[in-house]
Amino acid sequence: MIEVYADETGTGGVPKSGKEPSPGMYGFLATPEMWEIFRKDWKAKLDEYCIPYFHFRELHPSERTKPKSPYHGWSNDRVDDFIHEMAIVASSGPIPFGGNASVKMIFGKSPTKVELNKIYKKAFYRFFSDFKATMNDHFPGENEKASFFFSDIRNKEWILILSQVIKDARSHDSRIGECSFISDRDYRGSPCQAADLFAYINRQNSANIYDAGHNLPLRILDLIIGRCAFTKSHPGYELRTLKNEEWRELIEDMRKEKRDFE
Repeated sequence: MIEVYADETGTGGVPKSGKEPSPGMYGFLATPEMWEIFRKDWKAKLDEYCIPYFHFRELHPSERTKPKSPYHGWSNDRVDDFIHEMAIVASSGPIPFGGNASVKMIFGKSPTKVELNKIYKKAFYRFFSDFKATMNDHFPGENEKASFFFSDIRNKEWILILSQVIKDARSHDSRIGECSFISDRDYRGSPCQAADLFAYINRQNSANIYDAGHNLPLRILDLIIGRCAFTKSHPGYELRTLKNEEWRELIEDMRKEKRDFE
């Protein structure tokens, strides 16, 4: 059986900053055995930083000024190291996938509430479409139902839209099995923390691409988080064949080269 852990991003509406919002849903799929290995490694890395959980939004400079923040007082360099370290753990086995939609490209700079809901719906459809493609690429011939666990969100309107999409997507792909919400703060739901990291990275990347109007060079972080998505026909598949220790050393060398270059 395959288990999927996922999280949404950008479904809170158009930000006051006016920066291009790119709502999406992203996650990882893996076998239960792979997830158990991941949970142990994820917790070990959190313990190394003396942090109870990972939440990308709380790493923002303004959030780190709050005394109750687990990241209170952290420097930008420590945050950068932490993000890359957690991304490396996330890239150790589970396969990433997901989808997004651009508000500005479809409805312009001032979408209505109805139009925003249509964008969320489109993003969710793309998530399940990429699930189908990812399963076909990595688990061809697998017909068992996959279980989906979404990071617990209390937005009833968002949940309703997602539920409608799940019902329709299930009619087109019998591998979409049970779907439920889970807390990302406990050990069982910790894979949703990795999905949060993946979602935020992709929202940043896709927003920049939509603004530029063309694809941009991959960042090291993009390369890390996408490692296990490469199939055997892709040149990047060589990265998947590295031992995790070799993979970590490679990323450390790349980051050092980048810092020296800057």
